[in-house]
Amino acid sequence: MNFPLQSADKGAMVSAVGSSSATLLSNPLEGMRRGFQQASDASAKIADGDVSPENMVSMIQAEVLVKANAVVAQTADKLLGAFLDTKA
Repeated sequence: MNFPLQSADKGAMVSAVGSSSATLLSNPLEGMRRGFQQASDASAKIADGDVSPENMVSMIQAEVLVKANAVVAQTADKLLGAFLDTKA
């Protein structure tokens, strides 16, 4: 059986989604921030003349970290949008 949600239930659900969406999006945003920081640190070392393989690898890792977390943030945004569309 499919029971319709009462207006109070809908409000509670939207409130719960609102609080979880902040957490859902904060994780990939934090990952992106760490990736940018890692790239900044490695690029500063490279600019100072330390062109070691570790710094080059760190730049590549930072790029992958930012890109992966951006995809996670986009996916979370789409899922939240779809959820709100179906529940509204």
